[in-house]
Amino acid sequence: MKKNDPDNTQVTNKTRPSLPHLIPGEIVIGTMAGINEQGQPLVDFPINTTGHPLVAITTLSLDQQHTGRQVALLFSNGNIHNPVVMGLIDSPLQGMLERFNPSQMDNHPETNTEFKVDNVHIDGHKLIFEAKEEIVFQCGESSIILSKDGKISLRGTKISSRSTGKNQIMGASIHLN
Repeated sequence: MKKNDPDNTQVTNKTRPSLPHLIPGEIVIGTMAGINEQGQPLVDFPINTTGHPLVAITTLSLDQQHTGRQVALLFSNGNIHNPVVMGLIDSPLQGMLERFNPSQMDNHPETNTEFKVDNVHIDGHKLIFEAKEEIVFQCGESSIILSKDGKISLRGTKISSRSTGKNQIMGASIHLN
C-alpha cells in the first residue's frame, strides 16, 4: 500500500488524534449502533468526536440483533477513529429479552410482543419500565398491573406486607373487606 492510500490503516503520529483521557489499553464502553451495507458493525462511544457512529473491527461475530447493546472497545494504534469491539457487555435484562419467545404470549393476543430496549432504562441505581397503556408483571396466579390512569392492581392467592419500620396506608378512602 502507498502511504497516501486512504485504505492504509497505519496512522502516523501527525494524524493520530490526541487522547488525553485514555491510557494505552484502556477500555471504553460504547454502543453498537447497527450494521452497514458491507456487514461491518457501527459503534458510538462518549469520546467519539465525529458526530456519527464509526465502522469497527471486531473479535466476535455481530449482527443486527446486537444493535443497541453495550460493547467494550479498544482502539487500533490508539486512534479513536479505529475502534475494535472486544466484546459485548453482559446485561441480564438484555439476555432475558433475547431469550423471550413470542409464542409464550399466544394466550394474550392483545399484548404487543415487539420489545424496544428504549422503553427500559437502567442506570445502575434504578430500573424504569415505560409503557403507553399498561405494564403487567405476572407469575402463576399472582400479578401486578400498572395502568396509565394511575391505578395499581395487586392480585395473588396470598399477599404479605412486612415492614421493620412504619407501614403506612394512605388514600382518599380505605375499604377493608
